Amino acid sequence: MLARELSYYPESSYEVKKEPKRTTRKVHRKGNDNILKYIALIIPIIILSISLLILSRYANITTIRHEITQMEREKIELEKIKMNLAADLEGIKSSARIEEDAINKLGMNYPTEDQIVYITVGENIVETTETAERANLSNKFKSIFSMFSKIL
Repeated sequence: MLARELSYYPESSYEVKKEPKRTTRKVHRKGNDNILKYIALIIPIIILSISLLILSRYANITTIRHEITQMEREKIELEKIKMNLAADLEGIKSSARIEEDAINKLGMNYPTEDQIVYITVGENIVETTETAERANLSNKFKSIFSMFSKIL
């Protein structure tokens, strides 16, 4: 039975027909490959240049902020100096200080009763001018007498 079974299948049926091997040619697209390589180089260069530009802008912003803080410090110092000068000016303008400087530095004194002239304001303008002339004459005579008394 075995021989029969074997004879039943022809030997040619066992043979596998091999198809001839196709040789595939690689299509070289040199132009496309070069463009891809250039794009692969250009994209990182663009990204790098944009990054450097952004970095330089941040550096510029930082230097400007530093200058601003330095100017604010100077402004605060100048305001303190201004306040000190304003306080000094108020001290110089005070009437007590002016009085003290007039007495000590300039040798000024308060007027005596003889030096004070009172003027009345009213209808008698002629009388006030006459009294003023009399006061001036009396002051002149007093000053002349005081000079003679100092000499003697």
